[in-house]
Amino acid sequence: MGHIRQYTNMLPQPVRFGLRRLAFRGSALTCPLCGNGISGLKPHGGGHQVLDRRQVVGGMRREDDRCPVCHGCDRTRMMMLYLERHAGAGQTPLKVLHVAPDYGLYLWLKRQSQVHYTGSDIDAKRYRHIENMHSADLTAAPFADASFDVVICSHVLEHIPDDAKAMREILRILKPGGQALLLVPLATDGEGTEEEPGIDDPAEQERRFGQWDHVRIYGRDDFLARMRAAGFGVTAYDPFADAPDRAEALHLNPLEILPVGRRPGG
Repeated sequence: MGHIRQYTNMLPQPVRFGLRRLAFRGSALTCPLCGNGISGLKPHGGGHQVLDRRQVVGGMRREDDRCPVCHGCDRTRMMMLYLERHAGAGQTPLKVLHVAPDYGLYLWLKRQSQVHYTGSDIDAKRYRHIENMHSADLTAAPFADASFDVVICSHVLEHIPDDAKAMREILRILKPGGQALLLVPLATDGEGTEEEPGIDDPAEQERRFGQWDHVRIYGRDDFLARMRAAGFGVTAYDPFADAPDRAEALHLNPLEILPVGRRPGG
């Protein structure tokens, strides 16, 4: 099985997507992101002691979480819900920047009318399957001021040493009144953010932060404070308070919030 997985991982993403669609097709659920009928959601996350100890939402294991075809998880579906209900996706023209795009949300966004999609990543070659993809360092984004209505940046900032600079760049490229959906693994144990500037030891990063290329674990309240310090007006979106029946149907995590930053004005 390991050899088969190693081989399939070398295939282009659309080919892997097609193979997974055949392997996991079913009628139990329809993934709202990729639109495929599936036999059920699969477990996702977990496996790191520090993530469990610090009760890290977006890192701990969940049993019914990930679509086996597009690999969209509860956090991806939460962003979809917010974009539907509070950003006008599919109803109004939107210029969207999707940083380090995940395939499930990309597929959903491409189906929405009036969405002008741009993807970006520091290593854009990994995303040949994504249309309109740009190489971009988020601390020096190659986009003009006030370019986008929405910036989606999920599981990126925990990799960036100067996260404050990256947040200020996101604010800069948003239009006045524009929204940034900024998701990171969030510790909910009340202990705050743990980080060490200049750390460059993958084994130590794995031990302390839960992944070899992470440079911190954010405390939830501290992350929201960092967004405010960058200049955002901040909302902690709670999908179960906003649309409880829809949140339940989407198998969202009741412990989750979606940090949303709005550029003042507009």
